[in-house]
Amino acid sequence: MNFWMGLWKWLMILSVGSFSIMAVWVTIQGARDIKSLLRTLREGHETSEENVEE
Repeated sequence: MNFWMGLWKWLMILSVGSFSIMAVWVTIQGARDIKSLLRTLREGHETSEENVEE
């Protein structure tokens, strides 16, 4: 009985640890992607305003 309790305990710890690492990774990469997206949109908007003024 102790074997199964220990097995599920370590599986749970491993699962929660893996999820935590992936959540941090996705948050950091998502923030970079959003920053890049906003920069690209800003540059595109500035370019379109220059074409309208000419």
